[in-house]
Amino acid sequence: MRDMRNLWRRPGGRLALGVAVVALAAVVVGLGALGVYVFGGNGPSSHAPVSAATLVPTKDETAFTIVPSASEATFTIDEVLFGRQNTVVGKTSSVAGEILVNAQHPSQSRVGQIRVDVSTLLTDSQQRNHTLQSRILETDNAANQYATFTTTAIKGMPASVTAGQTLHFQLVGELTVHQVTKSETFDVTLTAKSASELTGTARTTVRYKDFNLSIPDVPFVSNVSDSVTLALTFTATTATHS
Repeated sequence: MRDMRNLWRRPGGRLALGVAVVALAAVVVGLGALGVYVFGGNGPSSHAPVSAATLVPTKDETAFTIVPSASEATFTIDEVLFGRQNTVVGKTSSVAGEILVNAQHPSQSRVGQIRVDVSTLLTDSQQRNHTLQSRILETDNAANQYATFTTTAIKGMPASVTAGQTLHFQLVGELTVHQVTKSETFDVTLTAKSASELTGTARTTVRYKDFNLSIPDVPFVSNVSDSVTLALTFTATTATHS
């Protein structure tokens, strides 16, 4: 536990954890934003918990995993609905990811691939949900069911960190949605609640058309924004506290 507490005082440890969290945000929200506007049949069916590949920790590493029940990825997009401004929000907790923190050498900490089951994204309308899945995300094709994020760089980490301090930095990585991969940057806020728990948020804005996604024309919907805000509120814990 002493080593873990020391880890939170170093930028490397938090860095790795923040990365994983941010990654989640990108994946989930990117896909959801697109299907908000079209209306059609029933909502998506229930799915088993999403899983990601498990990394094998070395003797110097401690594994942290994202807790789906305590995390939520969202997308937010603006439109005009029946002549009035409207903001659509979609969300899901079907996310998975792992971070291996190296207490002795924080810069060597690792982040596993972040994976999100976008077929579980929900808005406030079953009709929207149906259109989102069948006509926009096309999740009936197994190749489109999951979105992933792979970290490539972290920017703006402070030189030193103390327990309980809130960090602000940027996460750069490769976001894959609808079989299209783009480089995206997220603004991250991360707090180490304890040596066994991290909480935070990650946020960015993307163009859904960049992922080969399109929103069908609907007579009573107009002025749909080209950009979508992606956000993730998360909790990540050690295996013994998940």
